[in-house]
Amino acid sequence: MTSFRLNGGVIILPLQKIRMGMAIVMVSVILWLGVCAMASARHQAAISALSGALAGRIIVIDPGHGGVDPGVVGKNDVLEKDLVLAIGQKLALYLRQGGARVVMTREGDYDLADPEITGLYRRKRQDLARRVALANKLPADAMVSLHINSFSNPAQYGAQTFARAGSAESEALARAIQDELNRMLKNKHRLPLHGDYYILRQTRVPTVIVELGFITNPREYRLLQDPLYQSKISWCLYAGITRYLAGEGKSLPLQPGVKGKKTQ
Repeated sequence: MTSFRLNGGVIILPLQKIRMGMAIVMVSVILWLGVCAMASARHQAAISALSGALAGRIIVIDPGHGGVDPGVVGKNDVLEKDLVLAIGQKLALYLRQGGARVVMTREGDYDLADPEITGLYRRKRQDLARRVALANKLPADAMVSLHINSFSNPAQYGAQTFARAGSAESEALARAIQDELNRMLKNKHRLPLHGDYYILRQTRVPTVIVELGFITNPREYRLLQDPLYQSKISWCLYAGITRYLAGEGKSLPLQPGVKGKKTQ
């Protein structure tokens, strides 16, 4: 583990850590420029005009699973927990650039359960409860829980948002994010749905679950591992959150959810 030392009260970081930090910033900037090029100039300007709504807002990003819980597993041991963490980190960067305060439920490959808790089911219960408690305690202005979908039919594709039934704010957030995903990813057949999941039921802040694509679809399986595509999805999430906080997305009621992969 890389450490730092103090010299007369001044923190001195080793050159290796500085270079690593600079590399991360450079890669993020390159990815951001690529995403901006893909977004239409007019729409990008519209989102930028709304970005003031992010200032000082607290956004919880919840990359699902982690640690002993891999989530869904694709070919060649591609894991949901790794994909959603990568996308969540990129989303955090965009939101922070917009002035939001971002809190991630996890920033590495771990869950939130106590080390002594054994058994996947028991760990999952405590892990989910702590994710919810974190958002409720802050309290956050919004929480976005990130997951990857799977289905027996590999033809199924597309990113899908889920909102809490009866929560106008959750529905508005889901609608705004789904609109951006549909606009940029060209999966216009997807509509925001209601979902009956623990995180949606228990949070007291506007919360949505976003299934970012299907690991069982060959095309999305490849795309979800592509850093540029991950940035593209992250920008959609950023734009949707921005629109929601600016007051957009509050219109028609959502449809009931459908049975599928258990995300929570």
